[in-house]
Amino acid sequence: MLATLGFLIPPTELGSVTLYPLTEQFGAAWRQLPGYSDSGARPRTPAYAALATALSAVTGQPVVLMPDTAGLVDDELAEPAVLVTTDPISADTLATAARAWERLIRAGDDADTIGPLLAAATPRRAPLADYVRNAEHGRPQANGWFYRVATWSFAKRLAAEPFRLAGYPKPITWRMDTAGSLWSWNDVVTRTRYRGREIGRAMHKLDLRMITLPGESCYALNILPTFTRLAAHWAGTRTAVMARGGDDGTVLRLPVGHRKNGEGWEPYVRNYAAQVVEACGLEALELGTNDDLRQLNGSTRVLVPGPTEFPLGKGTGTRFDLAVARHAKEALAGLTPVEYEDTGFRLPEQTTGKIAPQDVDLAIEATGHPRARILALYTHTHTRQRMIETLGDYAAGEQAPHITDGTDVALTERLCVRFHHVPALSHTGQVDWDEQLRILLPSPTDPALSTSWLETPWKPLTARQARAQSRSATQPVDHKRTLQRHLARQQIVTQFLRTLDPPNLDETPPGEPESETATTVPKQRAARDYKAENALRDLLFRSGILDTRLARYSSFDEPTLLIGLHLRQQRESSRRPGGADLTQMVEVLTAVYTSGAPDKPWRIEAYDHDSGRWIAQAEGQTAFHTQPIGQPGHARHRDGAEKVREHIEAALRVLPGDLPTAIFVDAEAGRTIWPGLQHANLGQGLLPGYSLRERGRQVAVVSVNTSYGEVPQPVDRPDGRHSDPNKPLEPQDSLYRRTSSTGITTWVLGQASRTYTGFGSVGRAGGKYTRFTVPEDDSAFLGNDWHSFTAVHYTIVDRGPWNEREPALAEAIAELCHQPIAGDYRTKHPVPLHAAKLIDQGHPEYRGRSLPDGAGATDQDD
Repeated sequence: MLATLGFLIPPTELGSVTLYPLTEQFGAAWRQLPGYSDSGARPRTPAYAALATALSAVTGQPVVLMPDTAGLVDDELAEPAVLVTTDPISADTLATAARAWERLIRAGDDADTIGPLLAAATPRRAPLADYVRNAEHGRPQANGWFYRVATWSFAKRLAAEPFRLAGYPKPITWRMDTAGSLWSWNDVVTRTRYRGREIGRAMHKLDLRMITLPGESCYALNILPTFTRLAAHWAGTRTAVMARGGDDGTVLRLPVGHRKNGEGWEPYVRNYAAQVVEACGLEALELGTNDDLRQLNGSTRVLVPGPTEFPLGKGTGTRFDLAVARHAKEALAGLTPVEYEDTGFRLPEQTTGKIAPQDVDLAIEATGHPRARILALYTHTHTRQRMIETLGDYAAGEQAPHITDGTDVALTERLCVRFHHVPALSHTGQVDWDEQLRILLPSPTDPALSTSWLETPWKPLTARQARAQSRSATQPVDHKRTLQRHLARQQIVTQFLRTLDPPNLDETPPGEPESETATTVPKQRAARDYKAENALRDLLFRSGILDTRLARYSSFDEPTLLIGLHLRQQRESSRRPGGADLTQMVEVLTAVYTSGAPDKPWRIEAYDHDSGRWIAQAEGQTAFHTQPIGQPGHARHRDGAEKVREHIEAALRVLPGDLPTAIFVDAEAGRTIWPGLQHANLGQGLLPGYSLRERGRQVAVVSVNTSYGEVPQPVDRPDGRHSDPNKPLEPQDSLYRRTSSTGITTWVLGQASRTYTGFGSVGRAGGKYTRFTVPEDDSAFLGNDWHSFTAVHYTIVDRGPWNEREPALAEAIAELCHQPIAGDYRTKHPVPLHAAKLIDQGHPEYRGRSLPDGAGATDQDD
């Protein structure tokens, strides 16, 4: 059994809130408010949340103001709104605060159109259970505000009970903020480094989410422990928390902006919250100085805004998570813990490591190409040697081949490598890649599958380095994106290997590097180069060169077609005005053909959006990488969602044959595209593959969910044997399940991260200690990230050809996660989704600025 941080909530336990129903006149008055900006940005019509922030600051309690609707609406201001809070707010306070806020919005004009409408609203104390619909069918629904406010009562109940940790001398007191989260305000973790010159502080935080589970009549509470690091200065910060009302008062969570003053920049509370508090005659909101933040003086603390170097690592650790689960079970009596039962199905031992030399040729033959070539492009001899040593693992035969630059050197009968010395790879300025690579690339008529393994000196910058570089007059150029696009247009798959820092790094090969450098491929080496090994294995996988490990491992004992639908929304970041406000849908479709025979490799294809054909994985990936990453006009909602559905159905309709088919889709990304994936309509609305079903083809649909906020986090195996009662047991290599009150089964894979299981005492520090109980001698552990357990949820929404064999399909899906394609550890998604996600991540525009048309020949376009 797996215990989790999820708890089912009977309707009687949902509690009550105070509601102020607002009329359509409120929306009409709001529509007349002028556009404003308190940050110097382009003025916009204020959001309801701006006034809610000010009201929270005045009242010291959570306030939500939003349309009283479910789902998206064309015009929020045309819908009746509702203000929801914990306790009634006096009409005078509402009127005064709203009037002051509106006066600020209107730059001093005292029109006072919003305050009277708020003050005239009649508050209603109502049980939240009254606002839940369709629960008896296992599809509970509620309006949008419900999910924002329903956790408040549980946060109060958790804070009311002392939270005790084994080995920590005092109970931890939780304080609730105006967003409904809990903070260990009086218990701050501190670590110094560099002999006291740098101090890092952090607080534990519990975020609470209302979630639904497939087929479950009750809502569930999902508790999310986090370790929130505190900034020692205001620069770049966006969120502050401020204690008000003594030791038991609510903590205000406030949005922070920065404005220019005579000496530099100063922080301020956004949405005019500080001015509204002052207008109501209350104690001023004082943010404090950088010195206050460094010394933790005053009532304000500010959150580190993003990834950065810091004395403390991230994560609470599994021991703390288990303690929170036990505390919640006691404090929230009446709620039922969400637990997963062990099905008894044990996942077989994984096949890991590289492709064996004797299997390489069989894998290449399965791609449809007569042979494969790796173009190894390097700058430094040390990198060349690393590549050669790693390639030695794939060399067949007793005689070690000699590597000479500029010529094809056979590693096996079908696999060869060609080295080229390309100094421009390490240049920090602009490069004309057409000129640099023209004579190096194979002929377009060459039938070999061409791949490229390139050295790159570019390494991720720390936040401090990035800031220093941004102030530099000359910006170094990272060539990876341009090279990816340029080589993709030659139908060449790319992978990069970062330069290490050995002695004599600047040494170049003797003589003419294109002809005279020769080295023997070693059959053995003293130390493993994991980075090079993983890069080469990933290159082979991206090229579609797969051995029989999946075929040998899988329960799919007959040829089967497995479709992966990967969807992701990305901002269309470009230099044109307004480009950053646009979004685009990224859509990658893969088709995995299982062989049905343990000695025959599986085959992966990808859909080419441009030609409308399914083609081999390598060609499909390069075709995708030559195009803009997003599909124009496609989106998550409304007409954009319809375009996504039509586009994907068009791709599915051209799939050849009539093999048993299963479609895998990410639940979070796909639910607005196909309503049948939503828990409120599970299996009843549109599902991917509907056009195939209309033609009489049976298609299974598998909804996969790995979302941190939606999947209850495993914390322990309580039925296992504990040597330490406070140290959790990690999930086994088993398939777990949970059947809902309406008979819907969710299948679950629990897992500990590779860091947790593979890095000894460092990886497992979060299971042995909490952040509060680390001994002084082991304080270095505090600087590491502490990983929690995670889970993969999947629901078979439509069984298709497995109608009578759902457990068998569920077990086969578990194997698709457990057996890696190319790596050595379990993946978060089954093979078809994982392959599609990697194609997306390899795109030159992945999470980056859009490349202009024609980019890829020179860095001038980048």
